[in-house]
Amino acid sequence: MKNIYLLILLSFPAFISCDQDEFLDKQPYDLITEENIFTDLKSFESVANGTYNIFQDTYYYNSYFVMLSDLMSDNIQATSTIFVAPDKYDIKADNLESLRVWGKISALITHTSIIIREAENFNFGADQDAANKIIGQLYVARSLAYFDMQRMFAQPYNFTSDASHLGATLVDEDLIGMEIISPARATTAQVYAKITSDIEKGIGLIGDDTSSAYFLNKNSAKALLARVNLYMENWQEAYDLATEVIGSGYSLVSNASYVASWALTSTTESIFSIRNTATDNAATSSMIYYYGFPRFAATTDLYASLVTGDARKTLVSSARKVLKYPAYTTRDNSIPVIRLSEMYLIQAEALAELGGATNETNARIALNTILLRAHPAATPYSESGDALKGAVQNERRKELMFEGHRLFDLTRKKKSFVKYSTSVGTPIAISYPSNFTILPIPQDEIDANENINAEHQNAGY
Repeated sequence: MKNIYLLILLSFPAFISCDQDEFLDKQPYDLITEENIFTDLKSFESVANGTYNIFQDTYYYNSYFVMLSDLMSDNIQATSTIFVAPDKYDIKADNLESLRVWGKISALITHTSIIIREAENFNFGADQDAANKIIGQLYVARSLAYFDMQRMFAQPYNFTSDASHLGATLVDEDLIGMEIISPARATTAQVYAKITSDIEKGIGLIGDDTSSAYFLNKNSAKALLARVNLYMENWQEAYDLATEVIGSGYSLVSNASYVASWALTSTTESIFSIRNTATDNAATSSMIYYYGFPRFAATTDLYASLVTGDARKTLVSSARKVLKYPAYTTRDNSIPVIRLSEMYLIQAEALAELGGATNETNARIALNTILLRAHPAATPYSESGDALKGAVQNERRKELMFEGHRLFDLTRKKKSFVKYSTSVGTPIAISYPSNFTILPIPQDEIDANENINAEHQNAGY
């Protein structure tokens, strides 16, 4: 009987080279055989839950992926020898951080693809409705992984007028896990079509489940789709979805509780988070530890943007130490992936881009909801036109700092910026479009994949 191995997206050799011990040690979510994949709803749920373990990994949402987005922007800088290459934009095709992020995202795509395929061919009998909800979660999880790979390893959706530039790879879901496959890079338009299709299918299967912020449910799937539509500049769709999520029973944490809320496992505005505990976390490789030790600091530019009286300023010390994840000794802070405040900011951006007096009025209402929660004494935004659009991005920077958004916001808005690097010592000017703002396709993948060669590598690498 054939074994079904959970291969990295492109090749077994590349996976072994970056994470051999982890591959051999973890079951069921890193190594699945046809005999043990699942036999009933309970075992299916167990295997599916491995998806969230991958999200929690050091090289994904618990550290590398999130930190790189802020480090490769104007938000943070390295203060030690960790991540020196991305801090000064000296990344090569064989860069270890790049390889590990690619490998972990690929593992999640592969893992979910195998389980979805097998689950859709399995008769769960009386438990079929419950199984469908889990299958729906897997579709949304895979869409998030594709979205993350696309954002980190390819230029933004609007880089070309028709999104025809190279994007992530899309696997053959019928073959993956059955044999080594070598998918070529798809166009960015094709990748985004896959992302939206997976989310929409997931929403249909999940139904009305909104049970937990630690599992993808109907609301977190719609929130993710709102974000994806924002990146695609589908302004009305982004606004409609964000508005629906806002009206789904969440509420913003108060100004008085905002700072303390970052020590809580979840809050009334948690839509999807990665759960860490004192016994299950990324240890001294976690983002929480790196910020708390500290190995990274907020840039002087970011710190200067936080005015006295704004609660968010207290999440950065005067020495520019990041305090947003306070449990750096126990490393058990939850990592937010989607929060309610982002939905208000999506509303604001979408309406500002749609334009018109009524839309701009409502954009300011959404934007001021976030501003005045953080700084009740602040002068509300009254801008319009391009100034209003700029205000939205400034507010996104402050509200979502250290959550892995900044680089992607800069590139999708086609903004040039100044990168502050400890290693280089002097600021680095980054002009859009830049080769520096995306990671290279790992050399191990190029070497192992017959359908990706040097001409398919990202420019500049």
